[in-house]
Amino acid sequence: MRFPSLSTLAARAREVLVRFPFPILAGVVAAGCAIVATTHGADEAWARAALVAALGLPLFFALTLFAEVHRWSFAKVALTVAVAAALLVAFFLVWPGPDHKHDAIRYFQLSAALHLLVAFLPLVGVRDEAAFWQYNRHLFLSFLRAAIFSAVLFVGLSVALGALDKLFGLDVPDDAYLRLWFVIALVGNTWIFLDGVPADIASLGAERDYPRALKVFTQYILTPLVAVYLLILLAYLVKIIITSEWPSGWIGYLVSSVSVAGILGFLLVHPLRDETGEGWIRTYRRWLFMALIPAAVMLLVAFFKRIMPYGLTELRYLGLLLGLWLLAISILFTVRRDHGIRTIPLSLAVLLLVTLYGPLGATHRAVASQASRLKQELAAARTPPSPGVVTSAEIQASAALAFLIEHGARTPIARAFGGAIPGGVVLPDTLRYRSDSLGRAIMAAVSLDYSPWGGGGPQSPGFFNYRANEGAAMNVSGFAWMVPIASRDSVAVVGADTLRVAYDTTRLELTVRGGSWGTLEFPLAPTLNALDSSGTAEAMRGLREGLPPEQMLVRSSGGNGAAALQLLWVHGEDGNPGRRVESFSGRLLLGEPRD
Repeated sequence: MRFPSLSTLAARAREVLVRFPFPILAGVVAAGCAIVATTHGADEAWARAALVAALGLPLFFALTLFAEVHRWSFAKVALTVAVAAALLVAFFLVWPGPDHKHDAIRYFQLSAALHLLVAFLPLVGVRDEAAFWQYNRHLFLSFLRAAIFSAVLFVGLSVALGALDKLFGLDVPDDAYLRLWFVIALVGNTWIFLDGVPADIASLGAERDYPRALKVFTQYILTPLVAVYLLILLAYLVKIIITSEWPSGWIGYLVSSVSVAGILGFLLVHPLRDETGEGWIRTYRRWLFMALIPAAVMLLVAFFKRIMPYGLTELRYLGLLLGLWLLAISILFTVRRDHGIRTIPLSLAVLLLVTLYGPLGATHRAVASQASRLKQELAAARTPPSPGVVTSAEIQASAALAFLIEHGARTPIARAFGGAIPGGVVLPDTLRYRSDSLGRAIMAAVSLDYSPWGGGGPQSPGFFNYRANEGAAMNVSGFAWMVPIASRDSVAVVGADTLRVAYDTTRLELTVRGGSWGTLEFPLAPTLNALDSSGTAEAMRGLREGLPPEQMLVRSSGGNGAAALQLLWVHGEDGNPGRRVESFSGRLLLGEPRD
């Protein structure tokens, strides 16, 4: 096998540069800004500039190919790219960076939309469905090749730098590896990827080449995996019907996984759907979208379960819209089996773009929802408070207020309090690490407690929370070991013993088995009932903080030696079919095992 000469590689690299100067320029600018951002004392604007410049990679690439298909002159292409660059500069000026969660969400939302733009924009106006598929197939394979080449190149050069450092004493700073990654990922990877883009994408419909590896991967790996996911979802749907329980929020991860894997498999084998002997593809397509309909419904129910009591956040809003999108796509491809596949990336990109800013924007809708929630809960919280008790309404109002403070929503906060922010509190332009102190001052000005416990998981009637005073001293005589514990199955090593920890959500019981202690059982229900009876009616449905540790101590009902579970906090719900502890954290106290 002959390897290409250096002159051949240089010629191909030059051809890529001439064909795609603007995407490569965006990669160079992004890498340069990222390198400057890693220098000591660099302004944070450099990191922000690197992230925004990275958005130019998919944007300029899509525009360049669109111009190529429609045979634009270089001057027209340059003008279009200049307008696009101006839009990126505008985004740089209004986007404060990824420090806050909602700003990071907005960036990834825009990045996803621009990458989806690459999938369909160059072939807008070209009706050939085969050309559309072949184009994206080439992009997919080129992306895989570029990722592998870039990873090998980075590892190889990193090892070389490490050898120079360790073997020859050449001082290689730690930042050199990160900067090397920036250059390879943003410039080298881009160059390799662009080299695999076919020259005349409009005529790709005449290609009949189909990589057998894609068919094998889809038929024998992806399809069985999707089938397993769908069976799990079907079993969970049956469980919901039998037990009448609402879908768990975790269902979103499974639905997302099956949707991505299933639709990817459908797209990969789309050209073979009418081939003789490939009837499994038609069966797969038909049942995939039919099965995604109930999955999308379960996803929507799970989101509504959180939205109804707690209001909208950016992620809940986007999750709700993506659930509706998945439902609409599933129904569309179930009813119209020959519908064009470009609808999938096109509709998803439009959805992400229209919810970026404006009245339909995720942040706009979330702020409006939380402002409405704050106003309602303030009205409910302005009742004579019980001393030492934080009511459910105060928790709800505090969580909504914390959300609005983090978003700098001065006007919505003022409106919720009747026209002005109480206590003369002024929200500064930089709110980093100050939301709790500002929220506490605002609520104190209206004689209410500020307690957004749970960070976005405030409590509504039917929920309970208990938290021990972790700063209080506690007598631990008789115990020799202390092990952190939580509401999940785990393994703990204590001395020479290995203990298996399991939590039974039905019996509300933590069980520790193994080692010299035998089987230790910690029933939570008696302790929780005692905490209920020791508080007021409001406390039973709200949050009680600062409880004496002794009140949250659960003694073991068995085992070989002294043992207790010191609960630090407990969060749960009273509902159908009964009380459920959703999560807790504590410390397992163990004495020396008896001989």
